[in-house]
This record gives sequence, structure tokens and C-alpha cells, in this order.
Amino acid sequence: MFSPFIPTPNPVNLETLQVLSGAYLFSAALLLVWDRLNPHPGQLIAGLGVDMAVFAALAWLLQSGFQSAALMMLVNMAAAGLLLSQRRSSVLTLMAIGLLFAHYLMARLRDEADADVVQMLMLAASYAATVLFCQMLANQAQQSQTLADTRGLQLAEMAQMNEQIIKCMRSGVILLDRHHRVLLSNEAAGQLSRQSVQHGQRLWEFSEELDNRLELWRKHPEQRPEALSLYEGGPTVIPRFVSIALNELNYLVFLEDSRIFSGRADELQLANLGRLSASIAHEIRNPLTAISYAQQLLAESETTNESDRRMLEIIGNQSKRLNGIIENILGLARRQTANPQILEINGFLANLVAEHLSTHPDDRALIHLQSIPAPVHALFDRSHLHQIVTVLLTNALVYGHAPHVPAEIRIGVRMDGRTPVIDISDRGPGIALKERGQLFMPFYTTSHHGAGLGLYIAKQLADANQAQLCYETIPGGGSRFSLHLCDGQTLLDDHR
Repeated sequence: MFSPFIPTPNPVNLETLQVLSGAYLFSAALLLVWDRLNPHPGQLIAGLGVDMAVFAALAWLLQSGFQSAALMMLVNMAAAGLLLSQRRSSVLTLMAIGLLFAHYLMARLRDEADADVVQMLMLAASYAATVLFCQMLANQAQQSQTLADTRGLQLAEMAQMNEQIIKCMRSGVILLDRHHRVLLSNEAAGQLSRQSVQHGQRLWEFSEELDNRLELWRKHPEQRPEALSLYEGGPTVIPRFVSIALNELNYLVFLEDSRIFSGRADELQLANLGRLSASIAHEIRNPLTAISYAQQLLAESETTNESDRRMLEIIGNQSKRLNGIIENILGLARRQTANPQILEINGFLANLVAEHLSTHPDDRALIHLQSIPAPVHALFDRSHLHQIVTVLLTNALVYGHAPHVPAEIRIGVRMDGRTPVIDISDRGPGIALKERGQLFMPFYTTSHHGAGLGLYIAKQLADANQAQLCYETIPGGGSRFSLHLCDGQTLLDDHR
């Protein structure tokens, strides 16, 4: 706003100008109080409107010296161009130019000496140019502000996305400053150390060994840091350090769980073993076919006595079983799907136990089959179920008893709601708590004679049939493997 104290040589209008100045000062005070109590965008329009009203009054009252007030209005035009919209600032400019023309016409009618059309046109052009220039500056500032807001939003989204990615990483990540204070960490770092990583915490407070490895790496960056365990009995962690030079030197610490690399090595080894198993199975199939063919020819001979026929029957059954195992290994190597069918579990287990006792008669006193009176139907691949139960039974006979104590194996069938369950339990020492997490992992075994693939293959075959194989301890000692099967009674009822 401009000062309304304009010198005038006409003493007639002096009192009027004083009243106008007082009213202008009072309006400015009211606008200031309004802005302090309740800021509102309309206050800017109101203030410029008061300025325009005072400018119109001066154009009417002043006969000379109006050019000084008109020049001071350039400040108001610049404010309008910067702060108001293009339409409103243009309207205010046209009003100001209109007041200039009105004053010029009144001066011409009064035949005043300072009625100069060139000066009036220059003032009008100055108004228009000032507003246009300020509008351009305002547009550029608005575009810059919009671009800055967009870039800021994008940076905030990227920072949030990067933070989320870091949190979801399976590798532990810790960001340190130059003094080894924690700036950022993810959940994996806390899981690998079994402790929370606090912001501002010193690295040596989190892990003194890790801090020592960082100090050693700073002195010898070409050396690879040694692996360590962040807590007693915890997994082996492989640290990796990276220096980042931003505003100041920071360090990134990556903590890799060695079990991930071991798992990948096991997967590669398992894939190679699968191909080897498939190759061996193909080689076994040819002599097995010859054995089966010779058994059939001997069984058809009329000179074969009854005891030999019994032995030939055993050879035939075991040949079929071996051929089924070969087919399962080939199917597992090829990732073939199961061929489920509705099985009556009580009869299936009775036949399997009888088949096992035909070749292992000494186990008759060790195996107890417990069935329920009602028929139990389940949906499962017959050969897969045969192999799973055989693996569990063999493991129970070998490992499910104390030294120099005969095994006691119980094979039972029960219903868990509508889900058939096969339980195979023993009275052995059980499996240690720390080993249960790796029970179904490939190549994991506590025996010097096993390859660690039996339970893994059984678990894979169970998954292929949408079944669940789990382990639990028996109170008082012993182990129990439970195979939860898919209900086949509903399908059987629907088929009927």
C-alpha cells in the first residue's frame, strides 16, 4: 500500500485529503487485525480493493500532483500480478487504466496545464507491462513450485519404497555413520541376532565381533571379512561392508545367512542327484525286467514244487515293489503329478504289513497294526502311499528303539474330524528339538549309514498328494509320524 500523504497546492482539498488519509489508515489497521485473527485469501483482494478505492478518490480530488500517486500505484499493480490470478489482476489493471483515462478527461475539461496524454499513456503502458511481467514471474514460480512438489513427492515415495524393500530383504542390512552409530536397520538383522537394533546404538553394543570386523575391513578393505555368529548357537552369518560417501562417510553392513547358501547348494546337489537317480533307475529297470520275466517262466513250470512257488511269489512281489519305487523316483525327478485313487486304508495297511512280514518274518512280534472297525477311505496314489509308509516303518524299526531293546512299532488309523490319519509310532529315544527343523530337509541325517533322503522323498510324495506329513513326540518317550490324508469318503458317496 502506498502513502496517501500527497502534497497538493490546492488548499481547498486539504481537509478532505486528511479525512481520506485517516480512513485509509483505519482500513489498513482493520485488515491487519483481520489477518492476525483469521488469515484468509480474501484479505488480499480486500486490501487491493481499498487501494483502488483510495486511488479513485485521489483521481477525483487532485487537480495536480496526481502523477506521483499514479507512479506509486505501480507497487500495487506488481502485487496484483504476483499474488492474484490472471483474470483478477487483469481486471484490476483495467480499472487502474480506466481511472487514468478518467482523470485525464477531467483535467482536459478543467483545462489544466498538466493534462498530458503522453504521460497518461506511458503510465497505462507501465501498469500493463508491470502486471504482465509479474504474471509471468508468478506462473514460473508456480510451475517451479509444482515441479518441486512433484519431485519431493516422488523422492518421498522412492524413500518409502527403498525403506520397505530394505525391511523385506532376507539379508540383514544396517546403515552406520562414520562413528559406527546405527542410522537404519531392517527386521532380518534383528532376526539374525535375536535382538532389536536401536537407532543411534553403537555397533559394538550390538555385536562387538561385528564391530571388530568392520574396523579390520576399514584398515584392509581387500580382505574378505570372516563369518561369525551373532549369538550363541545362532546361524553362521557372513558380513559384507560397503562405504558410502554422501554428505559424510557412512557404512552399509550386509549380513548374509549362511543357511541360504547351504540350501542353494543342497538344491543343486539334489538336482544332480535326481538326474543321477533317474539314470540309475533306467539302468536297474532292464535287469529287473529280466528277473520278473524269469520269475514268470519259473512260476509257469509244472515241475516247480510248492515251496519254490512260494519263493517265486515273493520274488515277483518284491520285483513289482522295486519297479514301483523306480517309477516314483523317476516321477519325482520329472516332477510328475500323482495319480490319486480312492483307497480303503485299513485293508491297504494290512496288505502292506503282510507283505513286509513275508520277507521279514522276525519283525512279526515288533509290529502292531491297530485299525478301526469302520472302513476308512482316502484319496491317494497307491504306489506313493506304499513308499511313504514303507519309509516310515523302516525308519521306526531301525531307529525307534533303545540300544539292546526290541522295537515296538504301532501302525494305527484314526479320524481327525473327516480327515483320515495314519499314525506310525515307536518307543525310541525320539528326535532332539534342534534337529526337528531339518527333519524333512534333503541330505540331513544323524546316521552314518543313511543318505538323508528317505523322509525328504516321503514329504515330497505327501505334498504331491495334497497330504500333510508331520512329526510329534509321545509323552513318556517315543516318536510319532502322522500322515493326514485327503478325505475319500465324500467322493465315494458322490460317486455312488
